[in-house]
Amino acid sequence: MFEIVYAKSVMKDVRRIAPKNLLKIKRSIEELRNFPDLSQIKHLTDHPIAEYRLRVGNYRILLDVD
Repeated sequence: MFEIVYAKSVMKDVRRIAPKNLLKIKRSIEELRNFPDLSQIKHLTDHPIAEYRLRVGNYRILLDVD
């Protein structure tokens, strides 16, 4: 199981997402945390912010795995 640590900027971004979409995003993140299936995420090469990307509908969640 993974620990999830959100960037400070997430709170600002979350306010602009429709509640229906936000629920999908939260569920996807929790599912990944509880059952880490790395095949769901794409490894990013030479990305300055994150190592991986999780796609949820039209949204992209950038993440690092330590």
